[in-house]
Amino acid sequence: MRRGIITLALLAAAAGGAAQAPPAGRAFTPAGWYRLTTVSTPALSPDGRLVAFTVTTVQEAENRRHSEVWVVPVAGGQPARYTSPATEASNPRFAPDGRYLFFTSTRAGGRGSTWALRMDAPAGEAVQVEDYPTGSIARVGGRTFAVFAQSVGGDSADARPDSAAGAGGGDPFARMPALARPPYGAITRPLDPRRFDGRHIVDAGYKANGRGFVPNARAARRWRPQQLFRQEFGDTAKQQLTDVSYSHRDVAVSPDGQWIAFVADARLRSDSAVQAERDSLASLPYDSARDEAPRTAAAIFIMQAAGGEPRRLAELTGSER
Repeated sequence: MRRGIITLALLAAAAGGAAQAPPAGRAFTPAGWYRLTTVSTPALSPDGRLVAFTVTTVQEAENRRHSEVWVVPVAGGQPARYTSPATEASNPRFAPDGRYLFFTSTRAGGRGSTWALRMDAPAGEAVQVEDYPTGSIARVGGRTFAVFAQSVGGDSADARPDSAAGAGGGDPFARMPALARPPYGAITRPLDPRRFDGRHIVDAGYKANGRGFVPNARAARRWRPQQLFRQEFGDTAKQQLTDVSYSHRDVAVSPDGQWIAFVADARLRSDSAVQAERDSLASLPYDSARDEAPRTAAAIFIMQAAGGEPRRLAELTGSER
């Protein structure tokens, strides 16, 4: 990978993505697709010295893309790979104090998908940092803090429990493929689990990028709405700001730290009510008047950082972000 190509591609990535162009005078062919290297998600370090970015290549033999995190000096120089080529890594972002370089990766032996590399001292393998402030950052009166959304007792607001739940303890369906296992509440069972390799698709989100088929829930739904939290830098505990039945998403704190904006259900209904409505509509025959009618699914709200009732900012049709 040549420095000139990476530098030019990185500059273009900041404007929305880039790719190596084929040499002038030669037409692009389907085979050329497998030789493309793209860069994306550039992130500038707090001191302005480094840029971290995602490098994605195409692995023809395995019919998939592969992503790694690279870093290049802003003043110029050779880019360096910072993550292992044996694992997938993407979406780099620096900690506000420059101490860590966070990135997204699904690795064995960890919880969640956020990993970190030490940037303030010599270090080796990536680690997971417990209780480090992440989210929307504000600096007020010499104090830096983050505001973020997280489920109480977990990182995800996914109503489906761990897909492996109920799969142990002698469950005859434990060894079946992910979507072959009968989901929770199913009224039919495979006659011989060893021979059944079909799929039960009961949720719209049955497949995810990087994960493949998502196993069906094997236990009843449980709801863990994402609440708002505030946490200061400096080894401090996080402080829960809300305790409601709906999830907060896409959280942003104002520069003065006085206001918090977030996206939520337009009517601030509970997560369970929103899902129940979706499940009910999905079971009905298509109706153009009902299904094509304009509606507001989500909206932007704002609330005081000190607490209080959220206020909706706009009355727009669609999903606001």
